Amino acid sequence: MKANSLRILHVDINSYFATLLQQENPALRGRSVGVLKSAGRSCVIAASKEAKKKGVTTGMLLSEAKRLAPDLITVAAEFDRYLDTTRRLNKIFTNLAPSVHIFSLDEAFIDISDCMCLYPEAEVFGRLIQSQIKAELGEWVTCNVGISYNRLLSKIASEIAPPNSVFTITESNKDAILASITFKDVCGIGYALGAKLEQLGITHPYGINFLSDVELATTFGPFWSGELRRIGRGENSKSLSLLDEQIDKPMKSAGRTSTAYSLCDSEVEIKQTLYNLTTEVMYKVRKMQMAGRQVGISLWGEGKKWSDHRTLSYYVSHTQELFHLLYHQLYLSWVRHFKIIRYGVFISQLQPVAQLSTTLLPEWHRQERVNQAIDEVTEKYGLFTIKPATMLRFKMIRPEVTGYLGDKKYYGL
Repeated sequence: MKANSLRILHVDINSYFATLLQQENPALRGRSVGVLKSAGRSCVIAASKEAKKKGVTTGMLLSEAKRLAPDLITVAAEFDRYLDTTRRLNKIFTNLAPSVHIFSLDEAFIDISDCMCLYPEAEVFGRLIQSQIKAELGEWVTCNVGISYNRLLSKIASEIAPPNSVFTITESNKDAILASITFKDVCGIGYALGAKLEQLGITHPYGINFLSDVELATTFGPFWSGELRRIGRGENSKSLSLLDEQIDKPMKSAGRTSTAYSLCDSEVEIKQTLYNLTTEVMYKVRKMQMAGRQVGISLWGEGKKWSDHRTLSYYVSHTQELFHLLYHQLYLSWVRHFKIIRYGVFISQLQPVAQLSTTLLPEWHRQERVNQAIDEVTEKYGLFTIKPATMLRFKMIRPEVTGYLGDKKYYGL
């Protein structure tokens, strides 16, 4: 394979959440660090390189993590910091190459097809990326760079590379690598799918090639049989191939879920929580200059779930209007029969405001002015700087950035 065909790079920051903390606080360097969603939580959402060496993994219960690493230092996640750093990473990448796709908070695909004259050797470009990241974020921040001729293989290359290295998968070594790695190294194959493959005696991606099309279709259905066939051959999965189409695609929905520390039986607290989540969702919607007309709510607790939604004949973009629909029209129409621990609200069927006709009702325009004024303050000082008096004693649930940045448009990435 010609070197100039190896043009897709996957950059993955090593132990992102914990590494940024270690860069900022030298006392944490070389120590086992576990990042929790917030203080008091019992699940590790990220671990430092040192903690990983002792067996601590993402999603592990804190009690188990401390058994493996008794010296584990726990810190609360700071999502605003991670997002700001991701924006800085994006600036590094786009200053070097025109085709960049931020895949998650700590990883990106970079296609250097259009600038091969500047970077004829992809490995040299990979080392340039590593040096630029260190210069911008600090010496403690390292990354893996995977290189290949498609996204699937470049991501696998970064997954299996030693920390802080550049690794290349070519046509000549592809099959050997696919026959030696496990499914945890492959984007798109989760635990359940991997377990199902193992039941068929398939323990590595290359083994998929030994299953017939009939066996794949019968066991996994039409979609996953095709995806698995492509993965076994080292070809881009459909989900990775569609990334380019999603770049300019407008968002169709916005939502927010949050899990409380304990079961809640207080109607006051339930109302406050729903208002909190509604405020965040609608701020995102307005910032993207969108409005939606399908609204919904979901509540979980004591092994039960209740949800409801409504499709409107008009579009909603104001916080108070969405809250009235979710709380007064949907929630209060339900007779609650269990305590709540998890909350979710959403608005979908989003459309750009510029494409919608404006109402002539004076009340709508008054609300529009109020929301615009609040948004200006929010933009300058942060969400929840302005809040109703009923929320003064409520501990606000702060925005979180999901790893795969489902609301990428809102974050400007």
